[in-house]
Amino acid sequence: MRCQGTITLLACCLLQVLGLTCQAQSYSYSVKFTLSARNFVDTIPITFEDDQIYITAHTQDATYRFCLDTGSSQGIIYTDGKVPYLRKLGKITSHDANGTATRIDAVEYPDFRIGHLTIHGYTGSLLDSHIDHSDYDAVIGFDLFNKGLSAKIDARQGIMILTDIPRYFDQEEGYAVRYRLLRWVPNIKVSPYHDCVDEARFDTGSRRLYVMSDRSRQTFSTQFPDFATQIEGMSYGSRAIGSFGAERNQEVAFLWLDQLQWGGFSFYDYHTMTTQGNSRIGAELFHYGSIIIDPKRRRLVFQPFESEQGCMVSNEQMDIAFVPRNGRASVGLIWEGSQQYKNGFRQGDVILSIDGRPIHSFLQFLSYPFINGKKHRFSVMGTDRQVRTVESER
Repeated sequence: MRCQGTITLLACCLLQVLGLTCQAQSYSYSVKFTLSARNFVDTIPITFEDDQIYITAHTQDATYRFCLDTGSSQGIIYTDGKVPYLRKLGKITSHDANGTATRIDAVEYPDFRIGHLTIHGYTGSLLDSHIDHSDYDAVIGFDLFNKGLSAKIDARQGIMILTDIPRYFDQEEGYAVRYRLLRWVPNIKVSPYHDCVDEARFDTGSRRLYVMSDRSRQTFSTQFPDFATQIEGMSYGSRAIGSFGAERNQEVAFLWLDQLQWGGFSFYDYHTMTTQGNSRIGAELFHYGSIIIDPKRRRLVFQPFESEQGCMVSNEQMDIAFVPRNGRASVGLIWEGSQQYKNGFRQGDVILSIDGRPIHSFLQFLSYPFINGKKHRFSVMGTDRQVRTVESER
């Protein structure tokens, strides 16, 4: 995510697909799943790749890779995936990260083991997948912590310490913020600019350190006239992909924040964008420190890897976003000041082929074998239905 003009990684970082939350309808949200141990402390290996957290899960018959997504109220199993479900439990109304709602099935997972802990009767949503989830097989949601389990997640060491012992992490220092549950997922208050307070979902299914809701951007722009100094550009389009599709087209702001504050700790010089869904704090946070999840007191504690009260991020701005439209890969958003715009990409372009290879679906686009440093030839069809060629380096 550090190289401006990147195509594959930019598309991947857009897959903030998992912030799935559930609201009781025919099936009620529940944490009635059971655990194989009590009064335990278990150190569970995790993998941190492409700004996502993965846990190895074992069933009686197979081994799977689960994505840990705190923006999802419960698990997710895919209809075209590898993980079987035991039975359907009823219908629920679910909301994705963009706020889109639909009715889906709730299902029961097979018994599975993470570390030394076996989980019985775990519940998930059954989703048709329109995005690439080849890096993982299913999702574990925030219900793992709503059950009452505390955790310390240290991506640098590749571990998650999980326990049911109350106040186990009380002696650990860090920058604590309280969270409140909205649709059963945690939301915290951060400050993206002087005197501005934004409520953001703590969502490890989202990759970026922070994205701001457009509602918050409009509020800050009205209440604080000097907030305009944090906006480096505007465009029109969509960038975020929820569980039920891409967000609708609308105005998007490109932000260059002087600092983002979490409970007294500051992230300086950060480029980000606005989104139509909730503001979010994502898994990129784990590059800079560990997180303690304390459900008893509804706290999240950030423990920076360095001792200072802040760190420089100094990332490049995302300048192009690819989203699925009618199953095809298209340019959902592009910044007119970017190299990609100069190369010839325009908002609404549909990708027809790359280097002469036809691209019939968004999944084909995501899996294309781009080569670092090579200029790839894109055949695109614009909104005027005209076909043209664009050359762009990964």
